[in-house]
Amino acid sequence: MATSRTRVISQSKALFVGPTGIAANVASGYIPDQLHRIDTFSFDIDIAGARQDIREFGQLARIASVTMSDINPSLSFGYYLLNGENEARLGFNDDGIDHTGPLSQFVSGIISEDPNKKVKNIYVLTTKEGQDAFNTGQLIKPAVRALSDVVSFGNVTFNSYTANFSVGDIPRVDIEGEASNVLFTTGTYSGFNNPSINQDGAPQAGTVSVAAMGGHDGAFVGPSTGDVAFPVLKPDDITITFSNPTFEMGGTNFSDMHVQSASVEVPLSRTNIDALGSARPVAKPLDFPIDVTFSFSSLLKNFESGSLDVVLTGTAGDETTDITLTIGDEGKTPTNEFKLVGAQLDSQSFSQGLDDNETVDLTFSAQIGAPDTITQGIFYSGQFDGVVDATGGTHNYTI
Repeated sequence: MATSRTRVISQSKALFVGPTGIAANVASGYIPDQLHRIDTFSFDIDIAGARQDIREFGQLARIASVTMSDINPSLSFGYYLLNGENEARLGFNDDGIDHTGPLSQFVSGIISEDPNKKVKNIYVLTTKEGQDAFNTGQLIKPAVRALSDVVSFGNVTFNSYTANFSVGDIPRVDIEGEASNVLFTTGTYSGFNNPSINQDGAPQAGTVSVAAMGGHDGAFVGPSTGDVAFPVLKPDDITITFSNPTFEMGGTNFSDMHVQSASVEVPLSRTNIDALGSARPVAKPLDFPIDVTFSFSSLLKNFESGSLDVVLTGTAGDETTDITLTIGDEGKTPTNEFKLVGAQLDSQSFSQGLDDNETVDLTFSAQIGAPDTITQGIFYSGQFDGVVDATGGTHNYTI
């Protein structure tokens, strides 16, 4: 039975992520991990795009419609960058701020087709109208549970990851992805079916609860603001360094700029592999090569000598630099580090207006290599050092 609301606002929302494979050994089900500091979420289901009208001579209108391709609902969400917890739970590789061993690509688990990292389930809880989703004291009440709904997205693959940094703005991340199935559950937040499906379209086993009684101490497990020591990160705690600050072609000194904004974009486009006899794609592998871009917009201070013709006559076009963007917390302790290794300069754009400061926009790119390639690609380290359950077999509770 559908719940009765006048409207739905962000107050009543909470977002969760978990594996597609879930152990089916309790009634209420597996509790997925919560994603924190979410501030945007949207999804779209294009049914018409998968249909084909059947028409023939003798009739103006179609005589039937058949579904000829897979329906892949799209979803996107954004959050304030924290300590790497969200990244780790979403399947991205986190080497850790204090990491001392060999690095691994940011998307190493996705590249290697790790089934626990390349695909996820996403859950969106909506509580009763006027109810904070984080108010566990109310959420535990049966009457509130009966007025709660969950929208579940099965077999989600992520198509892009973008981190944005700007003067005066809180550092944030935006993610886009697509799912293979959407399950709408009304009147409860526990004991609903696993939304993931197999290649034939049949549902996978297991049940899910985004909130439940249980745990080691028998306490109520539900959404919260998390246990991160700081509310958000700030732009004044960002440091950007270049291993090679100048190139032979000249232009500007990369390490001698007043950077106004920066962004890290990791595209993860995929191409479906279809086969006769299968209603759904047999695989959704990544498209290679993957070119990660690091873009900057800065106030120009000084020019560097050089000549563009060396790109054509020499090897200056192959010059590279390592770019490191580090963010600290309120106490300046590093919480996140993005490192683009073997980056080439793609463009320099200079702009000057009347009585305005001259600006320069720089775009660097590097190609992601194998998971253990360390000479080029994108690497990430976060402060988060918790354990991510990848199998769906340990977070089971009853309610």
